[in-house]
Amino acid sequence: MLQLSKVVQSRDEWKSKANLRANENREHRKTEKRHQEKIAELKNKLMFLNKIISLKKRLTTPMLSK
Repeated sequence: MLQLSKVVQSRDEWKSKANLRANENREHRKTEKRHQEKIAELKNKLMFLNKIISLKKRLTTPMLSK
């Protein structure tokens, strides 16, 4: 049977690794959320600009007479 001190040391190492992993995962989720928000913002801006461009094209294109 393992000595109690070895078991405690092993458990402490496991706990510290688990805490580090949890912190890394938390930070990853935060940055991923920020990136997704930025992507959504840029997509909205792109759609808005495309609408403006299409409106300008319609206004500047001369009407064809029949």
